[in-house]
Amino acid sequence: MNKIRGNRICNYFWSVSFFLVAFFQTVNAQPYNSEKYSKVMWNYLEVLSEFGPRYVETEGYEKTLRLIKRLGGEFADEVLEHTFFVKQHDGGQRKMVNIEFIFNGNAEGRPILLGAHYDTRPFADQESDPVLQTHPIIGSNDGGSGTSVLLGLAQYLKEYPVRQPVRLLFFDGEDFGQSGSGEMFLGSKYHANFLRKESRETWPQAVIIVDMIGDKDLEIFKETHSMASGPKILDRIYNVAKRMNSFQFNEKSKYTIQDDHLPFAGLGIPSVVLIDFDYPYWHKLSDTLDKCSPESLSVVFSVLVGVLLEW
Repeated sequence: MNKIRGNRICNYFWSVSFFLVAFFQTVNAQPYNSEKYSKVMWNYLEVLSEFGPRYVETEGYEKTLRLIKRLGGEFADEVLEHTFFVKQHDGGQRKMVNIEFIFNGNAEGRPILLGAHYDTRPFADQESDPVLQTHPIIGSNDGGSGTSVLLGLAQYLKEYPVRQPVRLLFFDGEDFGQSGSGEMFLGSKYHANFLRKESRETWPQAVIIVDMIGDKDLEIFKETHSMASGPKILDRIYNVAKRMNSFQFNEKSKYTIQDDHLPFAGLGIPSVVLIDFDYPYWHKLSDTLDKCSPESLSVVFSVLVGVLLEW
């Protein structure tokens, strides 16, 4: 009699536990208004484009920093500023800053880091006209699109907290220097070196970089460094994209690209970049808002949300 009663109590608690787990999973996976977030991200991209060039010591740069910090204070559990100084070949130095949004999540464990650079190219080095090469670019896609998606994710994570701890990192200095000068990917290099001094238990378990993902003809191939560093992360991403019928994610590989994922891959952290390098306006004055689309931002955003929910 007591044994039967004990089994019933045990079964009851198992049923309640199962119900609670299912309930919280359902809450975590509740549908969101995708059109709302698409408009939010497009608005951010419009604002960033209106700021003009956004590299260090420009007015657009300062406006961008203020925008990111303000939204971090509104959405994130905590905002950190990582200030660093970059020595230049002429003997001078520039002060730069990475901005980190912290979302604690509902579970313990190492965070997932999603990153994008917010700076833009100080010169249009891919223009054929040498005079035009000296002009700074607007960088609506290259610099603006990744930043806009991360800001959209910040609002989403405030409104729909996920289980896993998440870090959103806005990198400075990705596009600062001449190719081959060593003055590129400065923010991600700094943060990777910062992590070297920290306990490995605090390192991100995975890094996902988004860059140039706003163009109208979006097609994201698997980047080869990413395939070597984070094949399982790419599998997660492309499986989610496939279930969402997101044709913009092409499972073939096409390019080998240096970007903000490499400093973290160098630490042994699985790291990938999502980028559409078939962009004819790359590092040109024509990288403007009219080359981008809210649909492209929304596709990448939705896939990343799906990945975070399933982690």
